[in-house]
Amino acid sequence: MSRLILNTLVYDGDCELCLWARGIILRWDRRRRIRTLAFQDPEFREWFPDLDRDDPKGLWPHGEPPRAMLFIDGTGRVRAGMDAFRMMLPQLPGGKFLSLLFRIPGVPWLAARFYEWLARNRYHLFGRAR
Repeated sequence: MSRLILNTLVYDGDCELCLWARGIILRWDRRRRIRTLAFQDPEFREWFPDLDRDDPKGLWPHGEPPRAMLFIDGTGRVRAGMDAFRMMLPQLPGGKFLSLLFRIPGVPWLAARFYEWLARNRYHLFGRAR
């Protein structure tokens, strides 16, 4: 039996910055188009068994924390990091308008570099949850 895949934001539940960002998304998403799910949640493997947590070159290198958030749309298409944010943005009220910023030359590249830096340093800058 196949399950209906919902728009899902997958985040690092051990990261204070990620939990803070999740709260913003939940408040922003008044139409409830996006569900959130922590990588650490047992439901993650249940819903997305094809996303291999043991791949050393994937999102979880050598047992380290996840490298980036994921956004999985209703068709099952997966995006990570800033691409995940860009894919999720139009689902939010006013997000289609904000997504136009990514059409400005250089903005996608700069945003991706900033996201990568922030993701690498998130525990040092914001701490671990729990």
